[in-house]
Amino acid sequence: MEFVHRYLRVYVKWSGKQKHFLSWDKAPNNRQIEMTSPFTVGVNPDVNSLTMYDLTPDEFNYFQKDRQVAITAGFYNSDASAKNGGLITTGTIKSMTPMNLDGTDRSIQVNFNHFPDISEDVIKVKKITKVKVAVKAQDRKKAGATSVSDLINAYSKAKTAEYKKWLKANPKATSHQRGQKQREFTNKRKLYASRMRKKYSKKVKTKKDKAHYAKQIKYANLSYKKGTKASTIIKDIAKRAHIPLGALKLNYDHKYANGYTVSGKPLNAIKKVADSANTDIVISGSKLYIREITTGKKATLHLTPETGIISHPTPSDDGSYDGKKFEVQSLMRKEIEVGALLYIDDGVKNYGKCVVLSGQREYTTSTSTVTFQFVSYNEYKKAKATSLKKAKANAAKDKDKAKLSEKNAKAKDKVARSATKKKRKKRSNKGGGKK
Repeated sequence: MEFVHRYLRVYVKWSGKQKHFLSWDKAPNNRQIEMTSPFTVGVNPDVNSLTMYDLTPDEFNYFQKDRQVAITAGFYNSDASAKNGGLITTGTIKSMTPMNLDGTDRSIQVNFNHFPDISEDVIKVKKITKVKVAVKAQDRKKAGATSVSDLINAYSKAKTAEYKKWLKANPKATSHQRGQKQREFTNKRKLYASRMRKKYSKKVKTKKDKAHYAKQIKYANLSYKKGTKASTIIKDIAKRAHIPLGALKLNYDHKYANGYTVSGKPLNAIKKVADSANTDIVISGSKLYIREITTGKKATLHLTPETGIISHPTPSDDGSYDGKKFEVQSLMRKEIEVGALLYIDDGVKNYGKCVVLSGQREYTTSTSTVTFQFVSYNEYKKAKATSLKKAKANAAKDKDKAKLSEKNAKAKDKVARSATKKKRKKRSNKGGGKK
């Protein structure tokens, strides 16, 4: 088919009503319309821009915030008996400029996208813990007056006085007798102290069990336990933040060996988890798709000078494809989008099967084009395999660190328990040993 007459239709929909505008190169429908529609990978919604000229006051009022916009575009052949093209983009009007009045020309610029507004607040979760009600100062004072230490000291003084009384009553006692009597009183002190401490410990435990506790509410960052899968985290964040999730198929659904704590905005948090799973994110049709971008795509378009290509590909690399990423311009083709598979041949070089990575559609008063970046399918697969290998290696390192950390924690706990056991044994010996 020959690409002769370009066209673009704008539909505005609200409350069951619809108005549409047509622009092509034949009167009386040669209305001036300009449109840009980017398509990229990531969690930042692409914002489409639409500029309408020569509007009547009624037409201007059609464009209001939160109304729906749909745009179709393509080409007719020479006698308009056949056409290609179709739906280019849809969305909700997010903002618009005030009407610009230049003589009799009324124009408006409308910005819209097809993704709902998502809260940028960091997700916090409510955590309820029980805390012991604080003891009043007067209660502490009262408890201090009858402490176990005071009782033990009083008993010790009484036994000392009793020993001195015995010495007065037995002035002729030998050193052996005095020593024997002193050891007798010492053992009585130890035995009393041991009994009182055990009795006090039991009493304190009973008081703690009966103590009043209050609920304490805190808000903390959302966190997940060890071994949680990346897919589980993504689904939970999306549910909590009301993010419309489309297909979710991770290239590597690894487990977080050390657990995971969410920080940052919900969309950025999802991207961070998806990156660790070596999977791209694309916003399409008002949903967030997390999967390999070529999923479900078939290479049906052969892009040549006869089918729309209008420039020679030029290198446009960011370092991710070793200088093998290119940019090219074509006539408007709805098939060209993120992840699209197509064969490219500019008449000088045949690039073979390629993958579209990103781009922008543009309709002006004189042109209807799409500029996009692409890489050969083989290079794309090679880069994905390399990044997947790296992701798995990083996950393996985290797993090894988690195992080592757990091992060290167990060893530290064993040492602490052994030290506590020795202290208890030492106190028991000082308290007079077993009954």
